[in-house]
Amino acid sequence: MKPEVIETNLFCLHCEKETPHVIIYVGDYVHKIKCNLCSTEIQIDKDKIIKFYTSKVLKRLLTKQERLTEELRKDMSALLVSLPFRIASKPYRMAKEFFEIIKEK
Repeated sequence: MKPEVIETNLFCLHCEKETPHVIIYVGDYVHKIKCNLCSTEIQIDKDKIIKFYTSKVLKRLLTKQERLTEELRKDMSALLVSLPFRIASKPYRMAKEFFEIIKEK
């Protein structure tokens, strides 16, 4: 998963006006915001991102049974076909997501 780069106009506190900025996302999380005019940069604290991420994973874990039951009700055959692959690939997908968040950018 590569970081997603978004360009947009935001109000810069240093320039005191709306200027072009670059926002860098890692997964669903804002990693860094940089003003293209003055190069002022705001970087989100990695510990806070990890804390938020782990609480999100815990919530996903606690609701997994409900989500699987709902999928089972909607389309049992599709779930039964996809489940073995999902079970085998989930640890890899979660590890990839986690290491993308914690590695230095």
